[in-house]
Amino acid sequence: MGCKVEAGPLEECEAEYAEGTNVTVVAEPELGSEFVEWNGECDTVVGGECEVEMNADKTVEVVFDLEEFELTVETEGTGEGIVECQIEGGSYEPCPEAETYPYGTEVILYAESEEGSEFVEWGGDCSGVEIECELTVEEPLGVTATFMSEPPFALTIETGGTGAGEFECEVEGEAAEPCDPEAEYEEGTVVVVIAEPNPGSEFVAWSGECDTIVGNECEVEMNADKTVKATFNLKATPKFALKVKKTGSGTGKVESTSPVSPKISCGSECEKEFNEGTVVTLTQSAEAGSEFIEWTGACTGSGTCEVTMSAAKEVTAKFNLKATPKFKLTITKAGTGSGTVTCNGGACAAEYPEGEEVTLAATAASGSTFSGWSGGGCSGTAPCTVTIEEDTTVTATFTANSKEETKKEETKKEEPKPTPEGTAKAAASATVKSGKAELKLTCSGGPCKGTLQLKAKVKQGKKTKNLVIGKASFSLAEGATATVKVKLSGPAKQELAKGKTIKAKLTGTGITASTVKLKPAKKK
Repeated sequence: MGCKVEAGPLEECEAEYAEGTNVTVVAEPELGSEFVEWNGECDTVVGGECEVEMNADKTVEVVFDLEEFELTVETEGTGEGIVECQIEGGSYEPCPEAETYPYGTEVILYAESEEGSEFVEWGGDCSGVEIECELTVEEPLGVTATFMSEPPFALTIETGGTGAGEFECEVEGEAAEPCDPEAEYEEGTVVVVIAEPNPGSEFVAWSGECDTIVGNECEVEMNADKTVKATFNLKATPKFALKVKKTGSGTGKVESTSPVSPKISCGSECEKEFNEGTVVTLTQSAEAGSEFIEWTGACTGSGTCEVTMSAAKEVTAKFNLKATPKFKLTITKAGTGSGTVTCNGGACAAEYPEGEEVTLAATAASGSTFSGWSGGGCSGTAPCTVTIEEDTTVTATFTANSKEETKKEETKKEEPKPTPEGTAKAAASATVKSGKAELKLTCSGGPCKGTLQLKAKVKQGKKTKNLVIGKASFSLAEGATATVKVKLSGPAKQELAKGKTIKAKLTGTGITASTVKLKPAKKK
């Protein structure tokens, strides 16, 4: 530290100064130290300079600290070990990877190898092969300790790929023997590992720490623990096609249940390829109203079908519709009058299939009035729809008119006849789009107006029920053709979403009863 008096040269500070003298005290740290701050009666401080006006006794204090430098310690090599540090005669502790120490700190580094390894040498700011290295921290320092594995060395053999294989080892030219996974080798030992693929597999390549590779042989010089890897792949297996077809008047599904790939799940027909020798197990399930009859082709009978793929093969599953029970429909007439009864717009049959819907309409003869229905769940005078589920009897009652009513009726005959009402007829099939069945109706015999409903057997929960799946109103001019969209119920949409076709009974007023096939629209 020195002083400048009245801007004079830097010189040693005196003990006393005349009043009014300006003294600048300059802090000059010695080697290994650094200026920190001024304390006391400085009038002005600029960096390491403190200016004092001497108008009284003054005291100033300058603070110096030792500089700090970083010491980094690293390990390298094939072995394992740690470096411990003793700081200024303290105890030995594992050295941090990087730590700062004050200038002049004495550090002793000690290299301690782990079992199976040995210390080789120091590098960086330490050198030599002694396990201790002494340093004085006066600048940033870096030290590296090298540890190497001690023999004997282990040889690890790994496998990869889709196949499998075995290994034989030739040690120093001796006869090849199955490799011992627990074997250890002295430094410099030459081991040749021979890869032998298992049946159905083939050797592909060596990887890892082979020194020389010749075909399926990997030569390794044991100067450390080594790992080599042989890749085996399965040989290509011939594939054969299995074709599954369905025949018959019914519907059903064929699926594979065996744990092989690919899986089979067939609609009308499908074809999949399987590796030679694969055993494919097929099962069938008939849909509602159908029954499985038999397997033909690569399988026969009606049980489970198992096909061993030794060549291209074909299997056919036959499903037929179940026979539908029929019940009698008896139409009787009662009352003092007379008239006729029609079924679905025509003559009534003696029997109808189970589930069939028959719409009855009564027309009174001249001089009679239709009084109403009874039996079979029918009542009133409007047309009545009967679902055939058992032998059913329906009675139509006609009442003879009085003379006065007859006279009125004859008078009505002389009046102009009203425009006859026509009857709409639906096409045999309809496409379903966005949950709506598009029915094509054609009107004949006069203007057509009325309501219609679709009824079909669909799954609701776990049971199949005969449900109304849609209703709609319509109005057409005579001779006109139009498309009426019928919004379908949830159960019906679920069936159609599976790609199935629904047979629905079409009934209603102003329309001819018929059966309509509802088909899901084809996906683009």
